[in-house]
Amino acid sequence: MRFAVIALAASLAAAPIALAQTAPAPIKTKSGEVGAAPADKGQIVFFRPGSIFGAALGCTVREGEGDAKKQVARLGSGKYFVVTATPGKHQYYTEGEAKDRLNLEIEPGETYFVKCNIGMGVVAGRANLSPSDRATFEKKAKGLKLWSGGDKDDKDAPDDKAKPAS
Repeated sequence: MRFAVIALAASLAAAPIALAQTAPAPIKTKSGEVGAAPADKGQIVFFRPGSIFGAALGCTVREGEGDAKKQVARLGSGKYFVVTATPGKHQYYTEGEAKDRLNLEIEPGETYFVKCNIGMGVVAGRANLSPSDRATFEKKAKGLKLWSGGDKDDKDAPDDKAKPAS
């Protein structure tokens, strides 16, 4: 009997640890869900909450320089896009009146959230990338629609590393 009580206590103590290691539930958006990152890659969720300010301006996110320069996403107001990335250092940026850069160290199986805001510029609005978190994205998610990469004004296709959420 004493062994049974010790075994039961040990299994109950281990239960919260097992629950904490499960993947978080997918985040529901206006046009689908954002699930967990693949085990061997990281994923970055770029999003731009809906706003009247700067509504006509896009937030074009790029990675790489020179010949390696690739468009990752072009986010209008109320849009998001999910990028699957290899682990390691990545630099994402926007260009306009000024270049805004965001450096990320991607870990396998991790999801990162990046918010794009349109701020005041001297002549026009300028896009700013800033780290965000799951809770902030979840609050905005129901009003966000997946960027398809097929907007009429897009001159570049999304990077082949980019993948829409499923």
